[in-house]
Amino acid sequence: MRSKLVDLPILATLVLAGGCGSAAGPAKPPSRATREPAVPMSDPAEYAIERISPEAGKAIFERTGVGDPYRTGIPYPIFLALLAAYPKMFGRTPQELAIKFGFLERAADPASEDPDVRAGLPQGMHLTTDPFTGVPFVVTNCSLCHAERVRWRGGEATVIGLGNKRVRIHDYDAAFANITRLPGFTATRIGRLADEVATARAIPWPEAYREPFVGATLAALDRRAASRAELQRRTADNPPGRVATIESFAVVLAELTGQQVDLAPVVGWAKVPDVIGYAHRTTLSWDASGEGPIDLLVVEADVAAGVRVEWLEKHPFQGASLGAYLREPAKRPAFPGPIDRRLAERGRALFVKSCADCHGDYAPDGRVLAYDEGAIDLADLGTDPARVQAPTPSFVRAANDPQLTRGYTRFRRSTGYVPPVLTNVWARAPFGHAGQWPSLAVMALRPDQRPTSFVVEPAGLYDLAAVGVPMRPEAGAGTYRHDASQPGFSVAGHPFLADLGRDAAAVIEYLKTL
Repeated sequence: MRSKLVDLPILATLVLAGGCGSAAGPAKPPSRATREPAVPMSDPAEYAIERISPEAGKAIFERTGVGDPYRTGIPYPIFLALLAAYPKMFGRTPQELAIKFGFLERAADPASEDPDVRAGLPQGMHLTTDPFTGVPFVVTNCSLCHAERVRWRGGEATVIGLGNKRVRIHDYDAAFANITRLPGFTATRIGRLADEVATARAIPWPEAYREPFVGATLAALDRRAASRAELQRRTADNPPGRVATIESFAVVLAELTGQQVDLAPVVGWAKVPDVIGYAHRTTLSWDASGEGPIDLLVVEADVAAGVRVEWLEKHPFQGASLGAYLREPAKRPAFPGPIDRRLAERGRALFVKSCADCHGDYAPDGRVLAYDEGAIDLADLGTDPARVQAPTPSFVRAANDPQLTRGYTRFRRSTGYVPPVLTNVWARAPFGHAGQWPSLAVMALRPDQRPTSFVVEPAGLYDLAAVGVPMRPEAGAGTYRHDASQPGFSVAGHPFLADLGRDAAAVIEYLKTL
């Protein structure tokens, strides 16, 4: 049996790729010689859904992922072998891997009934068993990027659905490409290490399948490294919590359609979003460019992660269940600091007058009462245009290829950005489509008075006074510098909070209550 694991957990996240400020270049379709071999479809029983339900969607989002493990996973013994072979690239353990790439780490608990917890895999990684061979595969789910641990003085909360502000998914992708050029990247060495770790941990690893699995995995990594070289060059300076969605899809669209897809000169970096507003959206992107049934849009990104269209057609209840789950998001923690209720009430009146037309109306507990999605033109919004300008004409053509879309979805180039739903907004910093504003306090400054070069600590104690991620005077461990002079990261635009002058403080106080 031959298997091809071309889209490893590397991308089993939703969106990868891009590169900041690089010259334009094409995403070319693979040549006939480099196209992947036919891949059978492993279908573990846990991916069967008998009825559409939020509970089934919750399992997909938080645990199993969409599936298609031969395309989106990697055999667990090989996964551990790569950690052992290249500890500087990945870390020696799943916990070190999580810390290195910004995933939520979990301590291994040998007594747990959950195999993912027993293995100490990061939140968002899951072991599923291949029914053909009995071998566990590491796959990923939405929470690899859409879950975060918010810490403040005196407490913390892990929030499923919140965009991870520390994840470096492009760096994770690049690590798998980089090892193909290092000494010891051979089937003999990786196979030996996989055998050793499988024996030591009593992991099912039938001898008859070892050589095919190792050979197919290494060959797939070689092909992937070649096909995504330009993509990874563009994402070499991956800022935490950001993804280059359009550039990632460009590579996949070129492969799926056989067309050349040009890349824009500037990468359209975007922040990993919080999914809490998806229940009220008709599109799910920052710029409202993708249209179609919500149950298709919620799994569309999984195609970029390697899931086959045929898999989605065979599992039609997955998208519907995931959509049902996203329409009923889990309750979020309330703002953990003091709130001046009198000031907040004045802020509510100001918000209704000045902000609600774009951001919607809310009940006292933050529930959305009314929200009308629309993209605000760049001419009015004034924010960085890179994300809107990232889709090229050839990208639009490929994204609308009827052989791929079956006519169910449509992509059109947008002219602006969508104002987000603001429920639980206090925990969602940094703000803006590119995470360009570290706090609400910075957003309340006039655009020409905002700092253009600053250091933030994404995993630091949340700044409850400024309502955002903490800013630091100097760079250090766990920090990064935001440079607004770089294309794609301007802090300009959205002057509306600043236009309120001193009243902006009252609106911020109100936003804490949502």
